[in-house]
Amino acid sequence: MRRSLALACLVVAAGCGDDDGTDLAPDGSLPDLDASLDGGVTTDGGGTDGGTETDAGTPDAGTLATYFGQVVYEDRPQDPSGFTGVVVDTPAPEVRVELLDAGDEVLETVRTDAEGRFAFEAKMDGVTVRAWADTEHDGHQAVVTDRRRRATTYSVSAPAVPDAETLVRATVDEGGGPFNIVAVSWEAFVAYAPYVGPAPTLTYRWEAAEPFGCGSCYGDDEISLGGGLDDTDEYDDLIILHELGHYFVEHHSADDSPGGSHRDQLVSPVLAYGEGIAYAFAAVVRGAPLILDTFAGSVRSIDEEGVTLNGADDPDFYGTTNGTATGNLREEVVSAIAWDAFDAADPAEPFDRVSLGLEDWMRLLVEYFGSAGVTDRGASGIDLTDFLDALVCFSGVPADDVAALAQDRDFPWSAPDC
Repeated sequence: MRRSLALACLVVAAGCGDDDGTDLAPDGSLPDLDASLDGGVTTDGGGTDGGTETDAGTPDAGTLATYFGQVVYEDRPQDPSGFTGVVVDTPAPEVRVELLDAGDEVLETVRTDAEGRFAFEAKMDGVTVRAWADTEHDGHQAVVTDRRRRATTYSVSAPAVPDAETLVRATVDEGGGPFNIVAVSWEAFVAYAPYVGPAPTLTYRWEAAEPFGCGSCYGDDEISLGGGLDDTDEYDDLIILHELGHYFVEHHSADDSPGGSHRDQLVSPVLAYGEGIAYAFAAVVRGAPLILDTFAGSVRSIDEEGVTLNGADDPDFYGTTNGTATGNLREEVVSAIAWDAFDAADPAEPFDRVSLGLEDWMRLLVEYFGSAGVTDRGASGIDLTDFLDALVCFSGVPADDVAALAQDRDFPWSAPDC
């Protein structure tokens, strides 16, 4: 989800994702990030900074050895019905890895490659290899911490064996969730890093069996990700990407969302845009239109291509409440049109003749909406009308093709004077 500049789910114009779709507690307060969290956490000790990479320098004179291996985590793949039940070892890309001696002093620090592989050359007294839920790609960084006031970044370790391969594995029950979170974040960084400048480190706060009042929500460079037993989000990749989408928009694009409850509701044009564009961002990064959110015993599946909820059409997925651009609408109307603007034209969908692709879609959000020159038409603030206008006036899409996208969703739009 997202919040206003005054509140956003934690502080800044931001967003919230799943559960009841509420960014703030019912009384308007921010979620309690620290309640009932004075006990233990399922992490190795140490490392509470933002994951800044350091290098201990050239080892002291002595016998050197090569320490190498791979960091993997147990992923939980999904299909439209939810989790498949299969667990898959998956590389942990560009995560921070340390070689420790017997006194837990750091001898060397590196990052894995895209396949989770690492290598050190260091003194023979390396004892432990420790990997952190801390990824960085091309200047974009994400870390996952617990919810203590003095937060600890999650890590997993394995014995270091010189001149032999070391496998460091984060299991579903021991660190897998945090490593999935950073792997999904890395996927987003790879997708958009070529089109944007630097941004502050993104921190996720997550802890098993600990829910947030907002479900999952974003604000002030921090994502509060739900870990409650009824709705765990650490393996809901599209919810992770949706929340990261709010971070992306805050730093590299723009919206005017006031925040607030939005799930399964007809909301204001600016709130619908803020949430809808974040869901479209998630689908674009993944390159697939299915938005999955799992719960205990159920799954919520939105198909951005067919515009269905769990396979069913919904009359609220069309038009606005008053038949004008200022009427309330569903976020799915925005996300479906934004997705269709990205994906390839499909003969099975004669209304979809727009196919920006990743580069032009990102340029639209970053170079146009991220600038100060957005033309405001329709409702006051950035809304679906402004997105459709930008397709014509910035991206150069023929107005008739844009009109066809709007007409498919019964959204009232006419071509602007560019």
